[in-house]
Amino acid sequence: MPKWIQYFLLIISLIAYILVGYYIERSNFLQLITAYSSLFLIAYILQKNSNPDNFKVLLLSGILFRFCLIFSIPSLSDDFYRFVWDGRIQQLGFNPFDFTPAQIIKQHSDPLLARIFPYLNSPDYYSVYPQVCQIIFKFASAIGGESLNNTIIVLKSAIFISEMGTIFILKRLLSARINNTSLQLIYILNPLVIIELSGNIHFEALMIFFMLLAVWLIDHQRYISSAGALSLAIQAKLLPLIFIPLLFKQKGLKRTIKYAIACLIFTIIMSMVLLDSTARISHFTESLRLYYGKFEFNGSFYILFRFIGQWFLDYNPIALLSKILIVLALSGMFWIYLRKFELLNGMFWLLTIYLAFSAVVHPWYLTPLVALSALTRLRFALIWSALIPLSYYTYSNTPYRESYWLSGMEYFFVFGFLIWELNKPENSQAKS
Repeated sequence: MPKWIQYFLLIISLIAYILVGYYIERSNFLQLITAYSSLFLIAYILQKNSNPDNFKVLLLSGILFRFCLIFSIPSLSDDFYRFVWDGRIQQLGFNPFDFTPAQIIKQHSDPLLARIFPYLNSPDYYSVYPQVCQIIFKFASAIGGESLNNTIIVLKSAIFISEMGTIFILKRLLSARINNTSLQLIYILNPLVIIELSGNIHFEALMIFFMLLAVWLIDHQRYISSAGALSLAIQAKLLPLIFIPLLFKQKGLKRTIKYAIACLIFTIIMSMVLLDSTARISHFTESLRLYYGKFEFNGSFYILFRFIGQWFLDYNPIALLSKILIVLALSGMFWIYLRKFELLNGMFWLLTIYLAFSAVVHPWYLTPLVALSALTRLRFALIWSALIPLSYYTYSNTPYRESYWLSGMEYFFVFGFLIWELNKPENSQAKS
C-alpha cells in the first residue's frame, strides 16, 4: 500500500473517532453505524497491509486514537455517571454499599450529585463495582472535585494508562508464544476496543491488563505475583474468577489450590476496605443478583429461549431463563476445565461460553475476547466486534426497543463464522 493512502486512511479514522467521541449520539443509529463500519473497514485494510516498516506508525496511531478521546464526554453509555457518583459520595464520607443513590439524594444536597442523579440508570440499586474501580472513582473525584468534566478526564486517563499496559503485555506474550508482535494490531486498531474503553470509560480495560499480566507472570513462574495480578483483575470485574480452575490441567492440583488460596486472600483483603460488614456484602450481592436476574440486552441464546418461552407461556420468563442459562454456562465451562487447553485458549473459550449464554451482552463486554483473539487462532470474535454495534439500534427508539432481526443477523454471522473456523483443520482447537 502506498504511504499516502495509509496516511489518508489514518486521518479519516482520526476524524471518525472524533465524530463518535464528541458529536454523535447513540440515538442517531445511522450516523453511529456508518462511522463504526467505516472504522472497521479501514482497520481491516490497515492491518492486512501492515509490515515491519509501517508497524510503528500503526501502533502510534492506535495510541493517538485513544488519546484523542480523553477529553470527550461519553455519549454511547451512561455508566460513567455511576462512576462519578460512587467517587463523589466516597469523598463526602459515604460508603457506596451503604445506600442507593435514591436514598442518598434525599440526605445530601451536593450540587454534583444533584446534577448527575437524573442520568443514573440504576438509582435504586447499590453499587456493583468492586474495590479497584472504587479506588479509581474516589481518586478521580478527589482531583475532579465538583467538576464533572475534570472527573471524567481522570477516569479516562486511568483507562488510557491501562491500555498502554495492555499493549506492552500483549507484545511480551506474543513474542514468547509465536514471535509475531504485529498481531498486537488486532487489539490496537480495533474500533470497538478504542471507542468502548477509551471513549466510553469501561473498566474492562483494567480487567484486560491485569488478566494478561497474570498470564505473563505465570509464564515466568511468579505465581504469587500472578495471583495478586489476577485478584486486581477480579477487583476490576468479577469475571476473571472463572479462569482459576484452568490451572489444574496446566500446573496440577496442588499448585492450583495454592494459587487459588493466594488469589482469594488478596481479593478478600482488598474487598474489606469497603465491604467490611455483612450488610454491605449483602447489598453488593443483592445488586448482582438483580442484575443477572432482571436485565436483558443483546443476548444470543437468551433471545432464542425467550422467544420459545413467550410462545408457550405468553410472558417473558426471564427469572427462569436466567437460571437455565447459568446452568448451561457452568456446564460448558466445566467441559473446558476438563480439557487440557493452553491457558490463553482456555480463557478465550470460557469467555466465549460466558457471553454466549449471557442475557446481557453490551458491546464493551467483547473487548477481553478481542484481546485474547490476538493470542489465539480463532478470529470470529473480530467479526462479532464489528457486528455488535448493531445493538445500538435499541437506543434509537423511545422507549428503548431491541431489534431482534438485527440481533439475529449479528449472531447468525458470528456463529456461522465460528463453525466455519472450527471446521478448518489448521484452526482446530485440538492443537491447542
